Amino acid sequence: DLKRLAGLRNDLSEAMMDSHSSAMEEHMAVRDCRDYHATLLEFEKKGFPTMEDPFSGINLVWKGAFAKKQEETHHSLVWDRACTMWNIAALESYLVSVADLTTKEGCKDAVNRCQDGASILAMLRDLASSDDYTTVDLAPSMITFWEKYLLARGQFCIYKMANLGDTVRQHSVLSYLVKATFDLYNDALQATQDPRLQSEVPKQAEQWGAHCKAQSMIACAKAEFHQAIDFRIKKEMGKEIFRLQMCLSMISECSNFIGSAGLAMPELRSMQRLAKDRLAAAEKDNHDVYMDTIPSRMDEIRSSRIVKSNLNLPTDMLVPNTELFQSV
Repeated sequence: DLKRLAGLRNDLSEAMMDSHSSAMEEHMAVRDCRDYHATLLEFEKKGFPTMEDPFSGINLVWKGAFAKKQEETHHSLVWDRACTMWNIAALESYLVSVADLTTKEGCKDAVNRCQDGASILAMLRDLASSDDYTTVDLAPSMITFWEKYLLARGQFCIYKMANLGDTVRQHSVLSYLVKATFDLYNDALQATQDPRLQSEVPKQAEQWGAHCKAQSMIACAKAEFHQAIDFRIKKEMGKEIFRLQMCLSMISECSNFIGSAGLAMPELRSMQRLAKDRLAAAEKDNHDVYMDTIPSRMDEIRSSRIVKSNLNLPTDMLVPNTELFQSV
């Protein structure tokens, strides 16, 4: 059983030394990480060290992804399990980034992976807070950032799935779904402002924060646009014009920001053209036909958050592939 534990760890160490794409293509990295986590749990149940004890004879080393001090050693299985949970969430995040969001199946898979990853990170934050780990990778703000980022991505994938070409679109619902990504990206942005991240990983924190801010701004613009379409369908032209004006104002603000931040978001320009064309048509129709009053203000669009981060761990993270301690 000890040889199996060591073998799993060696396989993971080899796989995780490469890029995430290589870890997935050349190794069964997610499967092996989950199995290793389940195996560690079994050893913990049998009384193997879960408290930090330099005299336990256990020396477990992990290399940080972002930590300046690249290697850190601890003497309990909980440390190994925490690092394994981090790697599972990182691999799930990578798989989300390469998911095909043009299909319902691809969106569903991405949503599930986002929820699994975020739920694992939420548990990891509690687990890591009980020990004194040096690496910034396991700092509460770092874990919170990635949890909220995965939730935002998952919520966006839910919106994306509801907005696919072969779906009957309900634009009021779409506006509520995409508005929820605004809240989640803002939560992630707030985590990047933590003093520890600003001090130890300033470049990454700046990049992550800029990305989240831009995505939250785009989400607001999209929510306004979907509301405008809903009012167009209802022939409430004044309200459509107001929402389109708000949409274009947000797009302009976002465009200025991404330019200053050096980001590239080509979808913004096509969205701006579409909103401008529709606004010109709506204003003409309203002038010639409807003569509807344009409101000076409207209620804020509400959010409808569907994505979750309170899921139980998957079974394969709790039950090892191979039965252990059969002779005990």
